[in-house]
Amino acid sequence: MGTTYTIHPVVMGTKIFDKSMMTYQYNQGKPFTIPIFTWIIKGGQKNILVDTGEMNPIRSEDREAAINAKIYTFEEGLARHGLNPSDIDIVIHTHLHMDHCENDYKCENAIFYVHEAELASVHNPHPLDYRYLEDYIDDVEENGQISIVKTDMEIVDGIR
Repeated sequence: MGTTYTIHPVVMGTKIFDKSMMTYQYNQGKPFTIPIFTWIIKGGQKNILVDTGEMNPIRSEDREAAINAKIYTFEEGLARHGLNPSDIDIVIHTHLHMDHCENDYKCENAIFYVHEAELASVHNPHPLDYRYLEDYIDDVEENGQISIVKTDMEIVDGIR
């Protein structure tokens, strides 16, 4: 039988934008707040994160009420699960928009799994896409912490 994992969502930021950006131009002019999650995966031999969230999240009662959740800093969110950044073994990036990788540099012992197309995009983003900023992955890239993903793969037992 394979490893059993538990997945813990932790809100590590929010974004407020025009709702029509998410609803194909419906509800133009209405502000919409979305949470920015980091996912902590526990079980097995490794401490795993999916994304690392925002470096300095804006925390306010209004934003927390809008998402019906508490907003944590990276360190606070990890500490709630008995972890600190140096405990993280693996970070799996969904993509490299800055709100998904701003805390990468804090995970000095982690291997970062990044798709090759995302790595190319962060180094040569589309001119209109301001959400890619290679500064946030420079440290982990220079330290040889990035493992490039080219196809579907099993990272650890049961995690694809």
